[in-house]
Amino acid sequence: MQLRYNSELLIALGLFAFALIVRVFMLAAYPFDGLYGQDPYAYYDYAVSLRAALSQGQSPPSFFWPLGYPLHVVAASWIVGVQPLAGQLVSLIAGALIAPLTFALAREAMLRIDVQRARQAGVIAGLIVATAGQLMISSLSVMSDTVGLAWATGSAWLTLHYARTLRPGILALASLTLSIAVVTRWASGLLALPWVACILLAWRRNWSSIGWRRAFALSLIAVAVGGVIVGAQLLSGESHTGDLQVVGWDPTNAFRSRVVNSDGAFQYDLPIGLFYLIRPLFHPSFVFPLFAPLWLVGLWSLSRADSPARALLIGWPLVVYGFLAGIAWQSDRFILTLFPALAVWVGLGFAWVGDFRRPALVVFLVVALIGTFVWSLRVVGDFIHRNKNADLARVQHVAALLPPGTRVITFGVTLTLEHYSDLDVTEIYSETLESLPDRVCGPDAEYLYLDVANIERQWSGLAPEVNYRWLRDGPGLEAIDWFEGYTLFEVGNNCS
Repeated sequence: MQLRYNSELLIALGLFAFALIVRVFMLAAYPFDGLYGQDPYAYYDYAVSLRAALSQGQSPPSFFWPLGYPLHVVAASWIVGVQPLAGQLVSLIAGALIAPLTFALAREAMLRIDVQRARQAGVIAGLIVATAGQLMISSLSVMSDTVGLAWATGSAWLTLHYARTLRPGILALASLTLSIAVVTRWASGLLALPWVACILLAWRRNWSSIGWRRAFALSLIAVAVGGVIVGAQLLSGESHTGDLQVVGWDPTNAFRSRVVNSDGAFQYDLPIGLFYLIRPLFHPSFVFPLFAPLWLVGLWSLSRADSPARALLIGWPLVVYGFLAGIAWQSDRFILTLFPALAVWVGLGFAWVGDFRRPALVVFLVVALIGTFVWSLRVVGDFIHRNKNADLARVQHVAALLPPGTRVITFGVTLTLEHYSDLDVTEIYSETLESLPDRVCGPDAEYLYLDVANIERQWSGLAPEVNYRWLRDGPGLEAIDWFEGYTLFEVGNNCS
């Protein structure tokens, strides 16, 4: 027994080491500091402010997102210093940890079906999350995705482990880890539904040893442990709950391909519900197409699993899909919330089809994993070029044209300009028709740096487009440069 546990610990450590090495290799192939777009900069800048506030004994400053990820970054910054590497290191380690945690989850799900094949189900599931493209991207970014997912996957494993062993300490740990996932990514709160269903079914199966009093006491423990963490975050008021306020869930969004949300207007190729149904199951950034037959077998095999495992591993993707189908965004990042469960389906499917002693199946597995890795190499490179290197090139270009300290109004590359140039940057989204005259109608030259096509298409009628139109039709704009989709304008002085 001890030998078996030791070997499984070695497998888990091996999966973590493999996932970490693959991610470090990606960074060596595509140098990247984890900052891109807008959100990663916001997370990092807030973590810097949070560290300063905590160092001075002050309350956490206001922020759009919950505190979980910034607190992880603050902790890392005490080791590597105040630099983006702190945020990237947290994401990197969390992303690598998801591989052994998924291994443990798949193994736990398979134990009651076939002890001998439980280990190989976990190995396959762990290898899939170790090499998948979208999880790789999130592992390299200063974002909360992998941290929230690591805590959620750990909680899933602990919940299934509790359903088998009924040890109260395991239940408390499952509640603790899920609550940390929730205050890292609010969407993780959805997982409480299948988690509770799993636990109730385990109690039902063992009711003679549980009883009402014990069930009530255990419920209080779980609620208390999780409630302290989540409740403390929610009691902070509107701060840290911004994404809860703008999510705008609507079931009819599942049938829409054109939507308007807080990020503007979007015309998608597929209806939102269809996108979130097809993408995780068949896109190479998640489950490589060669694995599709295996997840189907794995889903079927869950019919032979015990009811707690079915509730968790089928309920997990279902509740997340139900939420995603009703939001007004399409993003591969959001799909990660259900991804470990799909990887477990594949692992269970492999375990039912055969084992590592069948050469043909091993060859199939190797080819599929190589395909996954090659695809990941491609999408990571494309992502970094499109989202970081292209913006850096735009920033370096405009910074070479204007003297340090020049006042520039911009959008889209605002935080990149702030971090990588000496220009005096203003975000056009934050301006109003009342504030703009004071800003541009003075003696100092003002410049505007925009992707005009995007402003007019995505932001029509919203602050960026309204403010751009006022600048164009009021003070006037003279285009003096164009580079990679962005136009540099000098703002006129027609302010009468």
